[in-house]
Amino acid sequence: MDGMNDAAARPYIRLLSEFGIQSRLPGGLPVEGWADAHLMRGRSEQQYTVFVRASFTLADAAWIGEERGPALVLSNFVSPRTADALRRAGVQYLDTAGNAWIKFGDVLIDVRGRPRPKGVAPAPATGNLFSTARAQVIFALLAWPELWQAPLRELARTADVSVGQAHNARQLLSEAGYREGSRPAGQPDLLELWAAAYPTGLGAKLTRATYSGIIEHVRPAAEHDALYISGESAVQELRPATLTLYTPREDPLLPVANRWRSDGPANIEVRRAFWRAPDDTRPGVQLAPWPLVYADLAASDDPRVRQAAQDWRRSHAGPDTSS
Repeated sequence: MDGMNDAAARPYIRLLSEFGIQSRLPGGLPVEGWADAHLMRGRSEQQYTVFVRASFTLADAAWIGEERGPALVLSNFVSPRTADALRRAGVQYLDTAGNAWIKFGDVLIDVRGRPRPKGVAPAPATGNLFSTARAQVIFALLAWPELWQAPLRELARTADVSVGQAHNARQLLSEAGYREGSRPAGQPDLLELWAAAYPTGLGAKLTRATYSGIIEHVRPAAEHDALYISGESAVQELRPATLTLYTPREDPLLPVANRWRSDGPANIEVRRAFWRAPDDTRPGVQLAPWPLVYADLAASDDPRVRQAAQDWRRSHAGPDTSS
């Protein structure tokens, strides 16, 4: 086939063989682009759509069409941050350093921490669709889909970014195939990628403080303040063990009002509320916007909470059509 290169396939075939996996590439492997692959080990086998790219970022993940079935990313190097987000999004990968996450049948290959090979350049920073400012813009578009049609200034205000940053994010989204009217409300695949990147990206930069204490009956320090509940405590069906709380402003009286302590095992995390709702902020305790609740639930290692995340997702963004 045009553009196919047997040499491009060799390092990946060798690594798969070291893992005990046989591979068939009926049409060969492109230097960059899509290909079909069939992986086998013992009695387990799986057909994949392979996405090949020299350097891979989360922006590229938006191009992986879920309707294609299981996808396998092949790249020179997948950074630890991108690898973590891909795992959370359920996207499998293998790089030339030998980092891999491949699962089918009774096969699980999980290799992490191998360094970037010499001569492999980092992916351009401009390609990171889920950098802090862009992640805030994507969140705003997921939470309030009407902002796809709104002036850039309104989108920027809601996401708490500059107009230039809002323009840049929307342009990258368009290049990645996400634009007004291109997907159903909620943009399910974009939601999955954003939520997967959130814990190690934007979410990691928002923590104000952690405390230990009783998580029921939370109240603001001042009557006019807004508190947004997320994670486990946002789901009535769960018996939450932790509280994730977002606040527009830092208030030293908040832990005093709720009798929280700064010592002991932390079960309460207070984060900065980075958004401004288009319909303005009302005071009092309320749920955080639904994509944020989903991201915080999906970040949990507790299977019970992760199942609640999928239920939450279905109730707000519709059924998952990827399987």
